[in-house]
Amino acid sequence: MIYKSYSLRRFYNKLLRLYPRGFRDQLGESMEQTFNDLCRERYEAGGGLFGFVLWVFADTSVGIIKEGIKYMTPTLKKNGTIIMSVIAAITMIATAYLAPEYENAWLYVFVIWSFLFAAFEVYYNYKKNKDKGQ
Repeated sequence: MIYKSYSLRRFYNKLLRLYPRGFRDQLGESMEQTFNDLCRERYEAGGGLFGFVLWVFADTSVGIIKEGIKYMTPTLKKNGTIIMSVIAAITMIATAYLAPEYENAWLYVFVIWSFLFAAFEVYYNYKKNKDKGQ
């Protein structure tokens, strides 16, 4: 379990690097410390980490997208679909690696990402049409 906990912390640290630099410099360290504390508490209480980690990673990913939209350049806005697809692939691979005891865990992550992706596309298109004055 210690190895898995270390892997989770390391992966979460890498996930936090996807935040824009200003946000990461301001809140990254406290977010990482909170994640480590919550993982330790769950472990000491004998609770499973899969659901917790899945929720935290999904929530963090949504936060990355929200903060990223604020700082996006026009080039990144054009490639938002590609960025979302890459993040989804990384998350699914990490879930399959970190939770092998849960059969088809990657499938649940895929479904969650499909909904997040659809929400991102709807929000982005709404913002784009609102900016154009339509």
